[in-house]
Amino acid sequence: MKKILISLLIFIQILGTVETDKLEVEKIGNFALSSSQQPGPLIGFGQNIIDKGDLQVFLYADWLRGRQKKFTEVSPSVLYGISDDLSIFIEQSIVLNFKLTDPITGRNFVAKGLDDLLIQFEYAFYNKETETYANQFTIVPAITFPTGTTNLSDLVTDTMPIGVGSPSFFLGFTACHMATDWYYFAAFGPVLTTSHKNTKFGNQFLYQLGLSKNISYETDKYIFNWMIELDGAYRQRNKILGIIDCNSGGNEIILGPSLWYSNQHFILQAGISWFIYQQFFGTQNKDTFFAAIDIGWKF
Repeated sequence: MKKILISLLIFIQILGTVETDKLEVEKIGNFALSSSQQPGPLIGFGQNIIDKGDLQVFLYADWLRGRQKKFTEVSPSVLYGISDDLSIFIEQSIVLNFKLTDPITGRNFVAKGLDDLLIQFEYAFYNKETETYANQFTIVPAITFPTGTTNLSDLVTDTMPIGVGSPSFFLGFTACHMATDWYYFAAFGPVLTTSHKNTKFGNQFLYQLGLSKNISYETDKYIFNWMIELDGAYRQRNKILGIIDCNSGGNEIILGPSLWYSNQHFILQAGISWFIYQQFFGTQNKDTFFAAIDIGWKF
């Protein structure tokens, strides 16, 4: 694990030799506030490049509802600008309530407690800014640590495990174009899990698109936007205690709107997305909607 972290940091340092092209952007529309207060995705990963020395704390809450399934989670986090092109993001998710009825056996499962700890870096290896728009490409390496309450004995009881029980690794890429009125972004990347006591949860492949339109603003005071996101995830099957779980994995796509409001210190974003495509392996509970709210404060 230590060697992987060192390799990621060396890779980020190498990327640091890429030059950027920046001009002073006119402070109107999406640029009415500093970079930390400008619109970003609600569900998608990345887009967390802020000015050097900026510190933000967030409280993110989400709700997942489906057929005989309920999931509620909160995730406090910290975002810090190491430089104008490099940030670090640390998040600890906490499952407040997870209830699931097995569609095959009818057994009821519950769970609550700590999920895995996420440490994520993001480096902007390409920046181009003019007076009216900014283009940016970033790389997003991350690692999760098994702080969740996973226990192999839970797999044969009525308590669902939380977390994957071992470190997982992520390497994503994002691209965005922000103009005074419109903001577009795309992102993709794999989540690679590791084995622990002959159990390995399936790798995931994430893909995301979004666009946002400025509704109103006042320079140095606030930004108000609407946004729509499409977020997809393909999951491979799990292997539990050496046996492949045929009723795990699949592909899901969600689509939905959100609203963004920010001022010089405060951020509030909330939205809801519906599952517009689900293709699961085996027999699994279908999902209906995913809702989230994100509250942030800049120090």
